[in-house]
Amino acid sequence: MSAVIPDFKPGQSVYHPDLGEGVITAFSPGGYAAVFFKSVGLRQVPVETLRRQLTWEQRVISGLRQVSPKNLELLWLSWEAEQLPLMESASTLTSAKVDLLPHQVVLVHRLAMASPRRYLIADEVGLGKTVETALILRELASRGQMKRALMIVPAGLVNNWARELNETFNLDFEIFGSEGDVTDRKSNAFAKHNRLIASVDTLKRPARVKRLLEAPPWDLVVFDEAHHLSAYKNGRRVKKTENYKLSEAIRDHCRDLLLLSATPHQGDHFRFWMLVRLLDPTLFQNEQEMVESRHRLNAVVIRRTKADACKADGRPIFARRLVNTQAFHLNNDELKFYNALQDYLRDGYNLAETQGGKGRALGFVMTIFQKIAASSFAAVKKTLRRRLLMLTIHEAIHCDQNMDVDGRDNALSEARALIHDMFDVPFDPIGRAEAERILADYRLRVLRKIEESETFILNYDLQGTSDIAAGTAEEAAADFVSLALPEERRRIFSLLERFPGGIETKIIELLRALGEIWQANQSEKVVIFTTYLGSVDSIKGAIESTFPGQGVEVLKGGDHGSKTAAEKRFKRPDGPRVLICTAAGREGINLQFSRILFNHDLPWNPMDLEQRIGRIHRYGQKSTAQVYNFVAADTIEGKIYLMLEEKLKEIARTLGKVDENGQVSEDLRSQILGQLFERLSYDRLYQDAVRDPALRRTRQEIEVAMENAARARNVVFELFQDLEGFNISDYQAHDDKGAGMLRLIHFATIALQYKNGKLIEVEKGKTYIADIGNGQSVRFTTQRDIAIEDENLSLLGLEHPLIQQLLEAYTNLPPEDRALRGKIPSLNNTGVLTVWHIEVLGAKGQIQRLIIPLGVNREGERTRSIEQAWTMLQQLQPSLGDGFTADWLEHIISEVIPPMLQRELQYKGALPEGAMFSAKLLGLVELV
Repeated sequence: MSAVIPDFKPGQSVYHPDLGEGVITAFSPGGYAAVFFKSVGLRQVPVETLRRQLTWEQRVISGLRQVSPKNLELLWLSWEAEQLPLMESASTLTSAKVDLLPHQVVLVHRLAMASPRRYLIADEVGLGKTVETALILRELASRGQMKRALMIVPAGLVNNWARELNETFNLDFEIFGSEGDVTDRKSNAFAKHNRLIASVDTLKRPARVKRLLEAPPWDLVVFDEAHHLSAYKNGRRVKKTENYKLSEAIRDHCRDLLLLSATPHQGDHFRFWMLVRLLDPTLFQNEQEMVESRHRLNAVVIRRTKADACKADGRPIFARRLVNTQAFHLNNDELKFYNALQDYLRDGYNLAETQGGKGRALGFVMTIFQKIAASSFAAVKKTLRRRLLMLTIHEAIHCDQNMDVDGRDNALSEARALIHDMFDVPFDPIGRAEAERILADYRLRVLRKIEESETFILNYDLQGTSDIAAGTAEEAAADFVSLALPEERRRIFSLLERFPGGIETKIIELLRALGEIWQANQSEKVVIFTTYLGSVDSIKGAIESTFPGQGVEVLKGGDHGSKTAAEKRFKRPDGPRVLICTAAGREGINLQFSRILFNHDLPWNPMDLEQRIGRIHRYGQKSTAQVYNFVAADTIEGKIYLMLEEKLKEIARTLGKVDENGQVSEDLRSQILGQLFERLSYDRLYQDAVRDPALRRTRQEIEVAMENAARARNVVFELFQDLEGFNISDYQAHDDKGAGMLRLIHFATIALQYKNGKLIEVEKGKTYIADIGNGQSVRFTTQRDIAIEDENLSLLGLEHPLIQQLLEAYTNLPPEDRALRGKIPSLNNTGVLTVWHIEVLGAKGQIQRLIIPLGVNREGERTRSIEQAWTMLQQLQPSLGDGFTADWLEHIISEVIPPMLQRELQYKGALPEGAMFSAKLLGLVELV
């Protein structure tokens, strides 16, 4: 006799106590069923061990029970955990230790509410586009609207972006590329990884673009420095750069697209129109219509200036700054050495030019020498001596290859003598052995560098990274000896013999200025920027010798951690009074606790100088930032700098942009220099000046470039004048006056209590200790300014590990714990309150999430008074009345409420044409 098979059918969902959820595929004799389980695959199990797998809604109804204080608290926690990430003020509840400025909060709110999100964020330099972007990413992630995001940035900024997004905002991005966390050598990384940062140069190769388009679409793509996405018009032809082609390819492969640029308009309306077309190709038919209807740019362009930015109370954010030019003259010995060096450089440039491609390495070496010489004579001496050593070893290798034994031995003898002198190695047996070891190391280095030089130079962007890559270039200038000047060793010997003795005039000027500052305030903190390590050593030695006890900290590279450590040591009240920064300090450090900065040398690109100044002249600076630029008036570099400043002031005076102190207004300076960068090759300008000592052509080129930059600035000013600026009232409309943080604290308090933990208020409304059991505790603050000042104190926010842990615990509440029966005395109606998590999917991939309460009475009609129970849960009491049947509740939830939800979404404008939505029951309260 065969076994009786319960009322199961193939295809039915079932549950097994050990194997979990599965689906019946077939039945077998003897009372067995073939079930495909999610956890283990296909298995044969006795039918009697299976039970019907209820739907989520059925499980919610099955757990319906009488209300008690404890289960009511649990239900509230589960609902609150769903709502907190969707609050309108969620962007201000970040635990990142950064100041949130009003214009940033307003921007994030605007973008979070927008659909589609396709904008050019064109805020001026210094207004925090990186922070704004991170806040947008955090907001969308909290709302469940960002699973896949791609940051496309300049190569030199990849690591900066990674640090900001990951270390500050905990967004878990990976770096794509050969030097990063992720590559595409074995698989399509764009399909496997959801949050990536990549350089534009890495992605624009055709093979990579193909892989990008083969991967799933992105929720958000961000292009930093978007003005490099260029398309030009030449007659009737349009030429698109590879950068532009990349952006064009990916714009239709993402839901949201953000372009970031402080200088998006390069004075060419067509180029800017093509940039706007990436965001909305239908906004303007051509660049003429864009100019005529420029107010329509508000649909896709957001631009705020430093004049717009303010604190929450309306006070200005940025302190004033005074930039002073400290011009001085070289002494006679320095001038003779400088002129001899110019002859050396001039001959080097001329030889490099006649050698065509082969002369590239020598031209590179001369450029670096020119820059080093503008920094300090100590730095150029160090590099000249090293180049002399490398040239001598190269000569020995060359003689050896030609079987010239005497020539080889003579060269090696000279090299040994140089090593003893350069490295202060004694001439005893131990010293000679050490000299031989150094010689062997340098010989290998020469052989390797001959092979590497061309590759290095091809990958070295002189115009874009000259200051940042200065340390590497300093070595390369000495090491690349594959092409040299005739008798270059003799010429370097001659130069070194002319090297001026004593302390450099520039150092004397610096020491004099420091003395005056410390005479007025002995504890004044001073930042000194210089580019090359040879200069660092001479400055540090001179300060320590002249002002013993003041202390000197040096920031000269390394990873972000070492830079931050140097910054912290300098910041301590009892720490060193001087911080010497190389190019490594130009980005990623905040020194607004110091108000005085000396530029010991000047980078050729004035925008690099602005970045240096931005280390102290930034949000949080309480005093006028005082900047002193040392300029040797009788050098080519000094003359060119003074020419640039003279022309800039002339333009500023014409526009009424010079203040009572003779300072060019900061906005005009940044606008002109930003445009100038696109029109002037500073490296070529300075190189040509060596061969034109009178600087006639140089002056003419500067004047033409400056006039064009000023013209472009005016074009941009006119085009953007109808863009909506920031108004503090915009912020005040969204400012919740701390209500969001209070709500977060309340949630954490109840959630910890439910788990037998507790939240201890240490300082009222400011600092807390969360006791989470098992001897574990977390100390945090709710005040952003306190958290920024105290590195040992975390800031509470939605992504804080404690909050994340609690949110996860209560959003994962089992369905059986989500239904209660009770009564609210002040409500007369009986019925059921349901709470729903809604996800709307737009036709173009837009996602919106909402929490909607919906109540119906016994007749199945929607009843607003029942929905009021949503805000009155704390009044819920046990009820002795008869509840509803499970069948009635199932009917209401599956048949009656879905059309009501659809009508509610349409009423809210949250269900556009072509959109779909899904609904998950978060719980119900039976009111009887």
